Amino acid sequence: MLMLLGLHVAAIAIGFGIFFKKFGKLTRKQWKDTFNAQTLVIQPRKVNMDLLTFIAWIIIFVVFWIFTLLAIKFLTFRIILAIIFALPILFTILFFAFRIPVLTNDSNKIAFFENWKVGGHRGSSHDGIPENSLEAFLAVKNEGGQLAEMDIQITSDGVAVICHDSNVERVTGIDQDISSMTEAEFKNLTFIGTNISLPTFAEAVAFCVKNDLMMIWDVKNVDENLLKQFVIQIRTHNLYSKVIIAGFNPIDTYMVKLADSKILTGFTWRSWELSTTDEEATKQRFSGVLNAIANVLDIIAYCLARSLVLPKFLGSDMIFYHVNDASKYLAKSATDNNMYLAGWTSNNKTEMRWLRDYLKIPFLTDNVSMVPKN
Repeated sequence: MLMLLGLHVAAIAIGFGIFFKKFGKLTRKQWKDTFNAQTLVIQPRKVNMDLLTFIAWIIIFVVFWIFTLLAIKFLTFRIILAIIFALPILFTILFFAFRIPVLTNDSNKIAFFENWKVGGHRGSSHDGIPENSLEAFLAVKNEGGQLAEMDIQITSDGVAVICHDSNVERVTGIDQDISSMTEAEFKNLTFIGTNISLPTFAEAVAFCVKNDLMMIWDVKNVDENLLKQFVIQIRTHNLYSKVIIAGFNPIDTYMVKLADSKILTGFTWRSWELSTTDEEATKQRFSGVLNAIANVLDIIAYCLARSLVLPKFLGSDMIFYHVNDASKYLAKSATDNNMYLAGWTSNNKTEMRWLRDYLKIPFLTDNVSMVPKN
């Protein structure tokens, strides 16, 4: 027993010696950056990965050692250890059993991404043109874009309508949730400072079809009724090469693929989406314990999104990532997995050139007229 204890003490002493020799000269800022979760995701070059790896192995070793000792005496810990070892096998089985295969060599998919270079985010809404209006969609066409992105909500009587927010106050000045309004009540609304009505989903689709505009339908909450409307619109107008349905909620796009595997779908994502409310990831969505939980979930989401594990499970045709998360590596990784990378939302000419000429990926902008012509 004493010999075993001596070996443990010696191993710990050697570990500490290696640790301080290798990492003892790090500055306080380097330590702070290494253990900052947001820095790890957004600026990984500032993080000492060797230190994180070393600590991760120590934690794994210590936890395993403690569990092993406890498992010798307690049945409960033996069961927990068995479950831990079984989880990777279980997740692998579930992944392959329920995943939706990604479309390969699909003519509609190829045509969609060959034709889409620049799209309007909620249309091309600038200089008084309201977002998600027919006028904003027409501006996309007139300014040289090929695609209009639009956001879909559902009224109380089950009609799909176009509006980004679930409440119309920001765009109309009237504080009311769309889910509590009828179609007629929604159609009586106008954008602030205009006599322009908010369009229904059917009106927006018909308008884009008439003007030969491709579309991204951004979904917030898919139900059977909305799925039926999607399928009807796509089959009626033969939009398989003209529309892609995307959203942050993976369940929504999974349901779309189950309804019709030929419909193109995209997985939308940005870093720190669950814990922050703005694209720059500076405004916390929660505080205290909830913020800590959201940060952990964001790191898990980061791993699933960047590795493409989640998009591959969903059968996504496009990974629709914020421009801050786009990279040459991601573009190649998407291609290797029969997907396409697209970016949202760029309003900077230098960034637009980088997306178009270096990454060679399609993107959305709030102002299509800003896109450089050369």
